[in-house]
Amino acid sequence: MTTSTAHTVRPDTREMVVVHDCFRRQFAALPALVRGVPAGDTARAGEVVTFFAELATALHHHHTSEDDLLWPKLLDRAPTDAALVLRMEEQHERISELLSRAQSQGAAFTADAVDGEPLAKTLTALSAALDEHLGEEEQRILPMAEQFMTLAEWQEIGDRGRASIPKDRLLVFLGFILHGATPEERRMFLSEMPFAARMAWSILGRRAFRKDYRRIYGTEPAAF
Repeated sequence: MTTSTAHTVRPDTREMVVVHDCFRRQFAALPALVRGVPAGDTARAGEVVTFFAELATALHHHHTSEDDLLWPKLLDRAPTDAALVLRMEEQHERISELLSRAQSQGAAFTADAVDGEPLAKTLTALSAALDEHLGEEEQRILPMAEQFMTLAEWQEIGDRGRASIPKDRLLVFLGFILHGATPEERRMFLSEMPFAARMAWSILGRRAFRKDYRRIYGTEPAAF
């Protein structure tokens, strides 16, 4: 691959920022959801912990795709920024440790729904670590990806992430991504989807997302 080939069509990394914002919103909301579980209500505790588990799985695959498909290319093509890339890997490890701790605490909380405070505190630390990581990634890494990666290489990262989501949850996840995005971001995100997927979102996805949002948050999502 020549430099001119890499720069002919640069990746558009805005879609990843929209996905990052979804992770930010949902992980930031988790501590309050845990603290809001009535004592002894194991059914509600199970709902909240299952929601966290879905988010944790999605984040794990998001980071794994970067570990496999992004960091090695940047280390090879942008050697002067090796320290930055290595710091991103270290941040992934820290987030993974917090996810594992929260998963263990979540299992205990689901069993009796007695004391969710340890889980809530871990989730608060996780949200803070994620905010720090995503902010630096967007400021420093995404411009590097636009400079040093081909469009096909960048699309492979997104394809890997989408493939990790169960098919019966894709439209619901899409709703959580679009909810809270700006109108411009929603138009951009939807424009990248195949026509059939946009129709599925319009006909089935909105309703499925609203139902899931009500189940998790107990309120109607803001209209969009």
